[in-house]
Amino acid sequence: MSKIFTNTIWQIVIRFFDVIVGVVNIGIITRVLGQTQFGFYTTIFVFLQTVMTIGDFGLYLTLLNEVSATQDKKEEKKRIDNIFTIRLVSSLIIFALAPLLIKFFPYDQAVKVGVIFLAGAFFWQSLVSTLTAVFAKYLDMAKATLVYLIARLVYLWPLIYIYQHSGTLNQVLFWNTLSTAVGFFALLIFIQKHQRLGMGWNFAYWKKVFKIAWPLSLGVVLNLVYFKADTLILSAYHSAEKVGLYGAAYKVLEVLVTFPHMFMGLILPLFVASWVKKDFEKLRVIQQSTFNFFSIINIWMILIVWLMSRKIMLLITGPEFVQSAPILNILVLAVVAIFFGTMFTYLVVAMGLQKKMLKFYFLTAVFGLTAYFLFIPEYGYWAAAIITVLAEVFVWVAAYFLVKKSANFSLKTGIMWRSVLAAILSFVLFWPLRGWPVIFLGLGVSVFYFLMLFVLRAIKKDELKIILNK
Repeated sequence: MSKIFTNTIWQIVIRFFDVIVGVVNIGIITRVLGQTQFGFYTTIFVFLQTVMTIGDFGLYLTLLNEVSATQDKKEEKKRIDNIFTIRLVSSLIIFALAPLLIKFFPYDQAVKVGVIFLAGAFFWQSLVSTLTAVFAKYLDMAKATLVYLIARLVYLWPLIYIYQHSGTLNQVLFWNTLSTAVGFFALLIFIQKHQRLGMGWNFAYWKKVFKIAWPLSLGVVLNLVYFKADTLILSAYHSAEKVGLYGAAYKVLEVLVTFPHMFMGLILPLFVASWVKKDFEKLRVIQQSTFNFFSIINIWMILIVWLMSRKIMLLITGPEFVQSAPILNILVLAVVAIFFGTMFTYLVVAMGLQKKMLKFYFLTAVFGLTAYFLFIPEYGYWAAAIITVLAEVFVWVAAYFLVKKSANFSLKTGIMWRSVLAAILSFVLFWPLRGWPVIFLGLGVSVFYFLMLFVLRAIKKDELKIILNK
C-alpha cells in the first residue's frame, strides 16, 4: 500500500498544478469567448466527446484488466500493442466521421466548423487515455498525470496570446488539438520505461478483446447517455448563452471527476489480484479504506463549493459567468456520486460483473434521457443539473448492491458521518465569514475541517504516522 500512497501523493501534487493550469485555461477561454461563444464551445466539446466515447469500446478498462492479469512481459506487449492498434483504428474512423455527422444536427454554423478544428484533440486524447492503463498497472500514474499537465501548459501560452489579441473560437479549438498531440508524444516517451509501443495485428486476439470489451463498451455508451445528453438536449432547446452558463459549471465538474478514475486506476490491479486469489479480507480492507478516503475528500469538496461557489465561478470564469454558481452547487453532488460510483464500478470490473451491471446502466440511460426531454425544454439547466445528480446516485447505489450481493461486502460508515459532522461545524463557523477573500476563506475552512476530523477521530494520529513512515 505504501507505493500506492507515494503514487497518490505525487498524483495529488502534479494534479494540483494541472488543475491550477486547467482552471487558468478555462478562465482565459471564458473571457475570450463570452457566454454565447462559450455555449458554442461547450456544444462542440460535448458533441465530440459523445461521438468519441461511442467508439471507445471500453478499451481503457479492458487493457487495464488484460495487463493486470499477466506478469509475462512478452504477453503483456502483445496485449498492449493490439489494444492500442484497435484504439488507433477506431479513433481514426471517428475522427473522419465527426465533421460529417455534425452536418445532420440543427446547430449553428460556428459549431459545425468548430468540430473540424477540435476533432484532432479528441483523437489524440483517446490514445492517451487508453495507454494510461499501462501506467496504472505499474503504479506509475504520476507520469500519466504529468502528460496532462504538459498538454495544459503547452495550451496555456497560445491562449494568453489569443486573449491579448482578441482571438476567435476556432483559434482556441485549433491550439487545443495541437497541445493534446504534444501530450501524446510525451506519453510515448514515458511509456518506454515499461514497454516499447508498437502495432499489433493479431486478429484472433482482437476477437477476444471485443468479446471482453463489449459489455464495457455498452456500459460506457449508456453512461454517456445520462452524463452528456443533458448538454446536447439543452443546446437544442435553449440559447447558446444558457448552454454557456451550464457549460461553465460543468467544466469545474469535469476537472474534479478525473481524480477518482486516476486513483481507482491504481487500485484496480489490487482489486483484481485479491479477487483472483479469493483473498476477500484484503479486498474488503482496500474497499473500506478507499471508501473512507473518498468520504473525507467528497464532504470537504461539498463544504468548499457550498461556501464559495460564487467566488469560485467569479475567480475562474469571470463576472459574466457568476450566474453559474447555483448550478455548481447542484453539480457538486453529482461529483460526489461519481467518486463513489467509480469506486464500485471498478470493483464490478475486477469481479467480472460487467454484464450484470448493464441492466442498471440501461435503466439509468432510459430514466435520464426521458427526464431530460421532459424537463429540460421548460426548466433548462436546473433540470439538467438535478437529473444528472439523480442518475449518478442511481448508478452508485446499483453498483454497490451488486458488489455487496456478489461478495457479501458491507461498508462501515462511521468515518463518513464524522466527516459530515466536521463539515457542518465548519460550515456554521465560516458562513458568517464568507465575505473573506477566496484564498483565506478556502484555507481557513479547510484547516478547521481537517482539524475537526482529528478531534472526531475520523483521521487517527497513529494511522497517519504509519502512512507517513511508509
